[in-house]
Amino acid sequence: MNNYQRILVLGSPGSGKSTLTKQIAQKRQLSIISLDSLFWLDDEKTITTEELKAKLIPLMKEKYWIMDGNFASTLPQRLDHADLVIYLKVPRLIAMYRVLKRYLHYRGRKNPSGNPDRMDLEFLRYIWDFPKSQEPLVKKYLAQHPDIYCFKARNAQEVFEHFRW
Repeated sequence: MNNYQRILVLGSPGSGKSTLTKQIAQKRQLSIISLDSLFWLDDEKTITTEELKAKLIPLMKEKYWIMDGNFASTLPQRLDHADLVIYLKVPRLIAMYRVLKRYLHYRGRKNPSGNPDRMDLEFLRYIWDFPKSQEPLVKKYLAQHPDIYCFKARNAQEVFEHFRW
């Protein structure tokens, strides 16, 4: 599996994207591009989608990377540079639990994955609705890139067993 040089890790918040990304990056010695770290200036302020797209351009031109984050507005651009997509698909309740656990764990401290220190009903609704609102977009964009290998998994262990990193 050493032929994959540019890897996207997708999935709902709480699916384990950042955890898996760190594991693969360490094993494969890839630089990590975290969309949350690029997008969030602080716990309340973000950059615009256009600014995010502009920040991604030079990063995606690098030869080796692993990138985690959804941001459907940038997905077509990222897919143009990726050769592997790992889609973590976890049940909604597990995703909600993990997000709440993360929030309580990092409350008042900087989350290393770039997630803001905030929790609101809108975000929880986004997680709950993710399979219906975001998954169809992901599938649509992936269908336009048949040359990219897409692997769906429920957890990091399943990914490691499949790819034997």
